[in-house]
This record gives sequence, C-alpha cells and structure tokens, in this order.
Amino acid sequence: MAKGRKDKGGRLALATGFVGAVGTWSALLSTWVSPATWAVPALAGLGFPLFGVMLMLGVLGALWFRRWKSSLVLLLTLSASWSLFQSTWGSMGWGMSMVEGESTELKCMTWNVRLFDHYGWLEGVKPQIMESIGSEKPDILCLQEYFKAADSKAFPVSQPLQASLASDGGREFDRHVVWAREKGGRKFGVATWSLYPIVGEFAIRFGTRSNNVCAVTDIERKGDTIRVFNAHFASLHFDSDDYEALEEGVPDAATRQKMWSRMKQAYQLRVSQVNEVLKAVEESPHPVVLCGDFNDIPVSWALQTMRSGLRDTHDIRGLRLDGTWQGAIPGVRIDHILVDPSWEVKSHATGGSGLSDHRYVSATLKVPSL
Repeated sequence: MAKGRKDKGGRLALATGFVGAVGTWSALLSTWVSPATWAVPALAGLGFPLFGVMLMLGVLGALWFRRWKSSLVLLLTLSASWSLFQSTWGSMGWGMSMVEGESTELKCMTWNVRLFDHYGWLEGVKPQIMESIGSEKPDILCLQEYFKAADSKAFPVSQPLQASLASDGGREFDRHVVWAREKGGRKFGVATWSLYPIVGEFAIRFGTRSNNVCAVTDIERKGDTIRVFNAHFASLHFDSDDYEALEEGVPDAATRQKMWSRMKQAYQLRVSQVNEVLKAVEESPHPVVLCGDFNDIPVSWALQTMRSGLRDTHDIRGLRLDGTWQGAIPGVRIDHILVDPSWEVKSHATGGSGLSDHRYVSATLKVPSL
C-alpha cells in the first residue's frame, strides 16, 4: 500500500474512531446521570447506535493501519462501553447463566396495542391484533393502552381477547385491569392476563393525567408466586407536526426547541416513575417480571438502571437493531421484558408489524422449580 494512501486511510480511521469514542463516552454519561439532574446527555444515548458503529470501525481501521497507541485508546473505550453494545444489539447469549436443576417454561408477551385501533388509524386492525396474540399463546400477557369504550357492546375487547387466548381450547385466563384515566365513559389503562391464578393485585399510580400507570399482579404458578409489573411510562407526546419534521430531515429552530422541551419533561417524569417502580421491585418477596412500554431506549438512564438488577430478555439476540416503535426513526426499541436474573431466557421475539404504533415483544423463559 502506498505510503500516502496509508497515511490518509489511517487518519480517516482515527477520525471516525475518535468521533465515535467521544459520542460513546457521552452516551455512557447519559446512563450514569439522571435526566432529572441534567437532561442533555440523554441525547447522546439516542445517537449511540451511530457512535457505536463509528467506534467499531475506528478500532478495526486503527488495527489495520497499525496505529497501536490509538488502537489501545479506542479498545479501552470499547471495553468500558460494552454494556451499551450488549443492550443495543444483544450479546448472543454470552455470559447468561443457565438454570441448574429442574425448571419449567413460561412465555411472556407485552404489547402497546394503541386502544386496539378504536379510532381506525389503521383501518380497523383489532381482529388482526387478537389473532396475533392468539398465535403467540402467551402464559402471561401484558397490554398497554388497554381500552374500554363507553358502549362496550359496540367495541368489545374482553370477550374477543379471552377467545383468542383460549384458541387452542382449555386456556381460561384471569385478568387484572388498572384504569389510568376515564373520559366521556371511555377508559384507558393497562391489563395483565394470566393463564395461572391471580392471587394478589395492586397499582402504582404516577399522579399524571396521561395513560401512565403500573399494574402489579401476583400470579401463583406451580406452587410458587411471580410478581408481574406491567408498566406504561411517560411518552414524549410529540404531535403530528413534530413527526413530520423528523421525517423531512432537521427541524427548524422553533420546532427543535418545542421538541426538546417535551423531551426534557418526559425524561424527568420517567425518572420519578421508574424510581417508584424499582422501589416496589426491590421490596418484592417474589421473583419479578417487569415489562411494558417504557418509552425509553436501551442506552438511557432508565433502562440501564433497571437492567442493573434484572435480566433483559433481549440480551440473547445479537447483531441487529430489534426496534419496537413503528415511527419515524427505525430500529428504536422502547418496549422491554426484564426478568429475575436467575431465570434463563430461551427466546426473544418481536412481531405485530403494522397493527399498532408498537411491535409486541415475547420471551420464553426457563423458571427454576421449587
């Protein structure tokens, strides 16, 4: 390789790597500093997929062009930020403990169903939503933006959903519904459906007028009790103009200011909501499943805080952006299932494209037997 071309390639590799490294350290900062204290670093978390790719390319380039000192700096950054790579793209199962002794399988599913398309945004996809749930055959189903119309006969939910869950016969489900708010006879909230008996239930209410709430459900299964947290945390509340501006490119200054104001408010609301839920998780006398629409990405203070004590079922997946939000930015994963760290994750999947503004998440777990 000619010396001039080698020097030029080496400089390009280092420039790419160091931009990626700066962005990655900023993303790490976003997971350490609560947005209630300082919200700006959270933006770096949004940009981590790009920064992470740049860092990886920089490492490979620096090694290829034998820039050993620079390679060491970039590799140290890569090592320090490996948890961000794992939470974004998965770990291919590396480092995940296996259940020893006897165990049984449990399938969990979570989905923000956007009111079952009550307002016809997608031309009436409620039957397909029910079919998708039935085809997954979950043992525990957690739904956000659950809905009850003023005239439930005109828009039935419970009976069709029960029928869909019992599609293979003999599967009768208990349910725990928590309404976050009511307007004009319509009710909005979350619902947890369980193949196993529900033996206890309460709610964590966040004191907002939005649909945000967390249902806490104790489920008795094979002689043990599992506590399921079905959470819907604060969203950004962007309007159609905001999303159109994102799709068209870089929004103008006024739109950026409005969007940032809404983002800061949502970040700060989620801090208090996540802290409330995590306090209840820590106090749980039973193994925990924490799932729902968290409205936050893997590289964020909220998710990294929750992942510190629970296992993200997505960690067994690798080398892909497995997005759940079906919006203007592809690959954004804001719906999650986290479980007791002693449980083994056998599978993690997403689906339901085109049926809501979210894709569902399902996970098959191996739960230690008593």
